[in-house]
Amino acid sequence: MNGRPCSKVACNQDATATLTYVYADSMAVLGPLSHSAEPHCYDLCERHAERLSAPQGWQVVRHVVMGSSFGE
Repeated sequence: MNGRPCSKVACNQDATATLTYVYADSMAVLGPLSHSAEPHCYDLCERHAERLSAPQGWQVVRHVVMGSSFGE
């Protein structure tokens, strides 16, 4: 493993995305991996980032960097 690990239990893949929840707006924001580990954020591997779902009534916002495979 070269980078930060995925936050999901028992996943040994490198993280490629960072997930942040905005509770006041009922929103889950998923974007490229942050430069450093942040408290209250979750780093996810590509597989878990692609499978992300949010509770009913919540919105998922996916920020994609042009030229990356993340989010396709």
